[in-house]
Amino acid sequence: MSRRSYTYILIVTLAIFSNSCSTYTNFYSPTFSKIEQNNISKIHRLDLSNQNLKSLPESIKKIKDLRMLDISSNPELDLQQVFEQLAQYNTIEILILDSLSIEKLPESIKQLSKLKQLSLAYNPKIDLEYNFDLIAELPIEFLNLKGNELSKLPENIKTIPTIKDLNLSFNTIKTARNFELLGMLPNLYSLWLDHNQLDKLPPEISKVNQVRFLYIDHNRLQKLPKEMSKMKTWVIHAGYNEFTQLPKVFTTMKSLFMVHMNNNKINTIPTVYEAEKYSLAGLILDNNPITEKEKIKAKKLFKGFFLLSFEQK
Repeated sequence: MSRRSYTYILIVTLAIFSNSCSTYTNFYSPTFSKIEQNNISKIHRLDLSNQNLKSLPESIKKIKDLRMLDISSNPELDLQQVFEQLAQYNTIEILILDSLSIEKLPESIKQLSKLKQLSLAYNPKIDLEYNFDLIAELPIEFLNLKGNELSKLPENIKTIPTIKDLNLSFNTIKTARNFELLGMLPNLYSLWLDHNQLDKLPPEISKVNQVRFLYIDHNRLQKLPKEMSKMKTWVIHAGYNEFTQLPKVFTTMKSLFMVHMNNNKINTIPTVYEAEKYSLAGLILDNNPITEKEKIKAKKLFKGFFLLSFEQK
């Protein structure tokens, strides 16, 4: 097998991993939803979501090595009391606080010195500027801000340089300044901008040139800016948009290996794909109205690709 083939396999593996990456799947051990005498020593992951809790069970104090805690969808929880109880746990790496009507996190979150993954999804009243100041010194790598009705990112997001994976799905992140700020996160690896009602991407998307996996699916995009040629992205998910032809900019992105363009309105492959040399080597065009003539053309153009798909469902 050639070195190039190994590279493609590596990229596909990373793409699959990134697509499934979430706060729920790290640290592989059983997830418990109850604390019982016979399982206390085994609990590393604890899911207490949707249990109508007003406070954490007293028995949580007996857990010695808690790594992941999910307390989502318990709207009557007293978070101040919760974090006082959690203060003993400098072992927590994953904390899921979705759908809790959070505005401001308790200051005691600073004591969770090993916290790497924080989910604050579906808290539309959240004061991000205040909370970013609180968590700025924590080693946050995954930050989930999904569904928070965000249109503007606070300037102090750049004070959390440890962020690698940032989920901004189901918001309305559109303006140029947002992308300039995202470009100031030096370790940003995966960025979710799906379901953001995007009609277009501003040229400033090129500022986010450090991102390797970009999710812009489920929007209303018809074109992509030529400035994306400056990006070092490996994989782009752009399905469920309004594209009518394969974007030309993909031929100028020197690191791009794989693109998902499923469920668009693509019916033509631009002639630039006949003349240019490019790194793209995997293309999914499922559920697009591509004519048989264009399919034959594409199969000839992309015959060296490790993945080429036109499935219709």
